[in-house]
Amino acid sequence: MRRLAGGVFAWIETPTDPRPIAWFRAWLGLVCLANLALLWPDMPLWLGNEGVLPPAVHASTLGGRRLTLYAFTGYTDHAITLIRACGVVGGLSLLLGVYPRVGALLSWLAVSSFAWRNMYILHSGDNLLRIGSFFLIFAQSGRAFALPVWIRDWRARRADPSALPASLEPVPAWPQRILQLQVCVTYFVTGVVKASGRAWQEGNAVGTVLQLGELQRFPIPDFLMTPLASQVMSYSTLAVELGFPLLIWFSRLRVPVLLVGLAFHLGLEWTLNIQLFQWTILGFYLLFLVPRSVGAERGGHR
Repeated sequence: MRRLAGGVFAWIETPTDPRPIAWFRAWLGLVCLANLALLWPDMPLWLGNEGVLPPAVHASTLGGRRLTLYAFTGYTDHAITLIRACGVVGGLSLLLGVYPRVGALLSWLAVSSFAWRNMYILHSGDNLLRIGSFFLIFAQSGRAFALPVWIRDWRARRADPSALPASLEPVPAWPQRILQLQVCVTYFVTGVVKASGRAWQEGNAVGTVLQLGELQRFPIPDFLMTPLASQVMSYSTLAVELGFPLLIWFSRLRVPVLLVGLAFHLGLEWTLNIQLFQWTILGFYLLFLVPRSVGAERGGHR
């Protein structure tokens, strides 16, 4: 137990390559901007005082207070302008790596604010955006794949061609570890809940979902609309969601597991219209990548 605990703490505490968390930061910023662009024209309808969820109804159904922009503005449509501003500035900051912790805070405020104001329009992808941006507040995600770093490295190479790029300096690993565990918990809990349902046990779940016209995105081949295909896809879904959290930690299996997950989510993206969910969760896959170009001798420096 002592050795196991020591290994876990070393996994959490040992500084790690800065690029996976930087890739995730940039990806999350891009998804936040895309999500904001899709919500932008309908925000007065979903979040406004004259929209589908007036303040009186919201207060009686959800109630309570959250640390959101509405905590400072109260029920006012001016909060929509602040959500848009925080979303744009925060998303661009994460995408470019310019003051990424500030950008993560602004993105988290934007997502948390519209999530609290109208929870009925959300899905799990919004939760992942909120969780991802929150932990990026504490991560040193601007050490790589960031505009300031590129400019600084370019200037350093001009002065000294042998200079070590600052983007390769290791960063604290614990925010990345928490986000890795988060996606594993998401898969595992979802898989357990599905496995307890009768439709999933009988293999009818995926076939039923594929027949919901309001969720269909692109045409689905006829051979996928058969009972046998439904059973194969239903049990495969359970295998992916229950297997990913366990198999992803084996280095030899990591790439195959990520490729299976990639194919799984791209298939969902083709068949089902769930706004940006697939692209959001695929961003978490970047946290499991291990760049091979960083020498071992560099990995020990803080």
